[in-house]
Amino acid sequence: MIKSLIDTSRRDEITEAVELNLSRDEDSVTSLAVAPQVDDESHSLIALAGINSSLSEQKKNNNEHMRAFRFQAPRKAQAVQTESSTGEETTEDQKEKQTEMEVIPGSSEAVSRASIFRTKGSGSDDTYQRILRLSPWKKLADDENADQKSKDTRIGAIATGMASSGEIVFFRANGSPSESDVIGRIRLGSNEEAEDIDFADLELDQEQKNAQGKYRMAYTNGVDVMVGEISSSTRSNAAPDVRNIYTIPLPSSGAKAGRPKIRALRFVSTNTILLLQNAPDRGGSELVLISAPTDKSHTSTILRRRKLPRSVKIGLGLDICPLGSNVVGQQQTIIAASGSDNSINIWTLESSPRKGWSRFRPFTTLTDVHPFSMTKLVFSTFTPPAHPVTPEVLPQRVKLASISMGNTVVVHTIPLSPFPPSSRTPRYVLVAPGPAEIWELIYFTTMCLLSFLTILTALYAFAEIRGGVPPFLGSKSWLPISWRDTISLDYVVPPPEHRSFLDTFFLSDSNTPIPSSRISSIPEKSEITFDNELSSLKEILDKVHSSGAAPADIETVGPHDISIIVRCTEHNDAETSVLIETASSTHAEKVSEMEKLRAWKELRDEDRDLWKRRLTDAGRWTVEQGEGVLKGVLFGEICGGVNRVVREGLE
Repeated sequence: MIKSLIDTSRRDEITEAVELNLSRDEDSVTSLAVAPQVDDESHSLIALAGINSSLSEQKKNNNEHMRAFRFQAPRKAQAVQTESSTGEETTEDQKEKQTEMEVIPGSSEAVSRASIFRTKGSGSDDTYQRILRLSPWKKLADDENADQKSKDTRIGAIATGMASSGEIVFFRANGSPSESDVIGRIRLGSNEEAEDIDFADLELDQEQKNAQGKYRMAYTNGVDVMVGEISSSTRSNAAPDVRNIYTIPLPSSGAKAGRPKIRALRFVSTNTILLLQNAPDRGGSELVLISAPTDKSHTSTILRRRKLPRSVKIGLGLDICPLGSNVVGQQQTIIAASGSDNSINIWTLESSPRKGWSRFRPFTTLTDVHPFSMTKLVFSTFTPPAHPVTPEVLPQRVKLASISMGNTVVVHTIPLSPFPPSSRTPRYVLVAPGPAEIWELIYFTTMCLLSFLTILTALYAFAEIRGGVPPFLGSKSWLPISWRDTISLDYVVPPPEHRSFLDTFFLSDSNTPIPSSRISSIPEKSEITFDNELSSLKEILDKVHSSGAAPADIETVGPHDISIIVRCTEHNDAETSVLIETASSTHAEKVSEMEKLRAWKELRDEDRDLWKRRLTDAGRWTVEQGEGVLKGVLFGEICGGVNRVVREGLE
C-alpha cells in the first residue's frame, strides 16, 4: 500500500511528488486529513490518517488506528554560481555566468501512531476510524509569536465505524496526536454512528467575545443534527454539551423505512448549516440549508432547499468553499455535491447581513468525472489577497479534488473574479451576483405568466365547450365525435343589450356590421317571419301532422315572403337529412342549387347560434327545450311525417 503526495500546481498536469510505502499487514487508509505546520520553517505537511493495525495486534486489544505522517515537498534552494573546472570564473569570451537552482527532493516519514478510541478492537470486532475531520485552517500573520500560534492550534474529530457502540473523539490536531490530546468524547447509542462532523470557528462570529480557540461543532447520525461548543484549551474526556437542533420529520404514514437520511453536513456560517439529504429508495437527493440558533429556546428552521438533478439517485459527498467577505459582510460560497451518476454539481450561495441567504444558483455540472463511484471531494482553502488589491496580484482560483473507488484522482481548477471589478478592496466571487438576480426574477415572472395563460386558456376552452362564451379556440373540435353531443352545448348569441365584453370582442356589437365571411346562409332578423298563429316548434309539428298530406318540400307556415324552407332527403341523420334554404341564397344570382341548400350540420357555429337566437326572439324555441327538440323533434319528426304521408299516398 502506497501513500502519495500529489503536486497539482500545474493546471494541465498532476504529478506524484512524494510517496510512502505502508505495511501490507495492516488495513487500508479509511480516513485522511492534512494539517499544514505553520510554525515549521520547512513548511512541511502533517497528514493524519485512520489505519487499523494488523489482525494480530487487534487480537491483543491494541489497535493503533490514529497515524501521523510528515511530508516534505520537493523545493528549490538558493541560487549558486557555476564555476569552471579550474576554479576560475568563465571569461566574457566564454559563457556568461550561469546560475542554477538546487532542487532538494521531497521526503516522507511516519511520525506517530496511537489508540484513541475507548472502543478497543478485537479479533471479532470490525471497528475502524470511519471519519476524520479538522477545524477550518486559517493563515496566521507573520508577526504572531509562537505562543499565539500554540493557542490557535486546530482541533479535530474522529468517529468510529461498524462499532457495537459508536464514539466521537475530539482532540488537538498537533503534529502527533495521542490520547493525551483528547479534549472531549461523545458516546453514541447502540448501533448508532456519526454520518458526518464539521466545525465553525467562533472567532469569525462578531457576536462572540473572547472566542479565541473556541469552535462550534455539529454532527449527524443520519436523522438528527446535534450542535455544541468546544475549546482547544480544554483537557477532558467528558462529553461536551450538545443539543438536537433539527430532526428529519417522519413521513405521514409513520414508517421509519421511508424516512430520508442526512448524508453530509457543512457549516456555511457559525449559525447556518448545509445538509446533503437523500430520499428513501434511491428517490433523489437535495440540499437543505437550516439555521443553527445559539439560543437553546429557539428551534432550527429550513431556510432554503434545492433538489439535485433527477439523474442523481443518491448524493455521495459534499464540500463548500467560502470566498471571503467584504466590509459590509457580503460573501459568496461555492458548493459542490457528488452523485451516484459520477457527476459533480456546483452551485453558488450569496449571503449578506441585510438580505440573508439567496437561492442556490446552479453554476455547472461536471459529468462522468470518474469511471467509478466517488468516495471523497474537497475544495482547497481560499485566502483572499490583502487589500488594497494592486495590478500585480495574480488571478485567483480554487481547486476541487475528487477521488473514486477506482483509485482515480481528478482536480478541477475554478477561476475567480474580483467584485466589483474596478474596486481596490473587492471580494472574490465565482459568479457576479447582480445580473443573476435580475435574470432569476425575469425567469420567475415569465413562468408565472405562462402558467396563468395556460390556466386561462383551459378555462376558456371548457366554457366554450359548454356554450358559455363565444367560440374562438374551436375547442369543440378537440373532443371525440362521440362526446360532442353529450358534453358540448352550442353558444347562443344574446341580444345586443345583454352582450358581454367577450360577445362584443369576438362577435360584433349592434353598431358594427357583421363581416361578409360570417353572413353566408344567415338571414337578418327582419327576413325571418313566422305565422302569428304558431307559438312554438311543437305547434309547427302539429300543423304539419294535421294537414293530412304534405309535399316533399315543406315550408314553414307564414306569409308569402317567408324565406325558410325545410327539405327532407333520404339520409337518416337529422343533421344531414334536413336542408335549409335562406332568402340570401334564393335571391342571389348565379348560385347553384347545392349552394342554396345547406344541411344543419354544415352550418357554421355562429350561423346555428344566430338561428337559435332568432327562434328564441320569436318565441318559437327556448334554450331549456334543448337542441334535441330543434334537431330531433323539428327536423326528424317533420321528415318522418313527410315520408309516412308519401308512403300512404303511394299505397
